[in-house]
Amino acid sequence: MSNVIDFISIKNKKQSEQLQKVFSKANSLRNPQELNKLVEEKTIGVKDHTLFLAFLNYLEEMNIEPADIFLAVLKFPKHQFEERYQMKWQSIVQLCFTFLAIIKENDPVQYEHFISQQSLH
Repeated sequence: MSNVIDFISIKNKKQSEQLQKVFSKANSLRNPQELNKLVEEKTIGVKDHTLFLAFLNYLEEMNIEPADIFLAVLKFPKHQFEERYQMKWQSIVQLCFTFLAIIKENDPVQYEHFISQQSLH
């Protein structure tokens, strides 16, 4: 069994590297096709949902609109995002990715509207 390749770990690592590449560019929404391709490939697990719901609860306590934080992580460079929100950029990238996958599956119109936005409101 030690020779069995862990395909899930490899896929997750590759996906994380692709996310890092897409999100590390300021204004990630300028190329929504690249982002959309990653969202299409995303498989959401129970852990993703649990972390996402906990984060939504945290945002509610901090009086921060979830859409605002997710747009900001797409819009701002890492250093600017972390300075403004005092949150780890990489963690929010993962949560934003989960958010995008959830809304794409449950509300495609909202998803298209979200990724077509070019500026923060």
